[in-house]
Amino acid sequence: MNSRDGDKKQLPVVLPPVADELLSSWIARHGAFYNVSPRAMLRHAVPNARSLRAADDHLTEEQGRLLAHIFRRELSGIRRMTFVNIQSSARRLIAAKAIQTCQTCAVDKAGVGATAPILRSWRQAWRITCPVCGSRLCARGQGSAADSEDGLNSLASWGDALEGQRLLDDYAERGIQTWASPVDLLRLVLIRRDPKPIDPDHWIETPKVLGLIIRGFDRLVAATGTIIPPADRPILPLSLRPALLAGIAIVERSGPRIIAELHGRTIGAYYAHFGTIAAGILAPNLQSHLCS
Repeated sequence: MNSRDGDKKQLPVVLPPVADELLSSWIARHGAFYNVSPRAMLRHAVPNARSLRAADDHLTEEQGRLLAHIFRRELSGIRRMTFVNIQSSARRLIAAKAIQTCQTCAVDKAGVGATAPILRSWRQAWRITCPVCGSRLCARGQGSAADSEDGLNSLASWGDALEGQRLLDDYAERGIQTWASPVDLLRLVLIRRDPKPIDPDHWIETPKVLGLIIRGFDRLVAATGTIIPPADRPILPLSLRPALLAGIAIVERSGPRIIAELHGRTIGAYYAHFGTIAAGILAPNLQSHLCS
């Protein structure tokens, strides 16, 4: 339906988004309200849109303007519902679909319509708590946050884990970092290390640098049969994420000197890979020191 000036008419009823709602979720709720498919609702505003996920991940300026017009919102508000403002290196921590939920928010928002909202944070693999209410997240399909713990989080300090979450969130969402990008620190701690000294009681096939920082991490991974994903998509299960986040926080708090110590515990191609990432981290710090 078009207006006389050629622009499509704005929707007569616009549903308010819930806090932290994903753009595709908001569009899907409008589709349910107007009794059309989510894809049809999207294409009513953006005829050349490829998919709802593409709108979440790769919304263009022009597509954003079209959606802002149809839904009577500011362009900045539309963009905040997507991942287009996420730092490029942090995009590897955005899951392809919701991998966790906040039960508190899910219950609170149950009455907003026939289609339940999906929040941005449910796809963010650096989060362990909800940015809206602060509750602990639970893995998708599990009954509660407590059900996903089973004592696994005792490996690391919860305070350190929250600090690691804050570091990654500040960087991913706002581009704020200290002496190192927390994404680069994450990449470092997930590099394979020298297995020595070998534990005679528990053979660990692929020990990680993180195991030097969070004692028991490698043994837990081996005991649970978890396969650590590759560096280009390091999305760990929610049960292991507190240990990863705590490790990032500990390395960041220790400062640049810890990098050489950890580097010395890697071997072969992993030593070279660690060195490449470390050089990118340390070069700006060295330059800053020389100029001061």
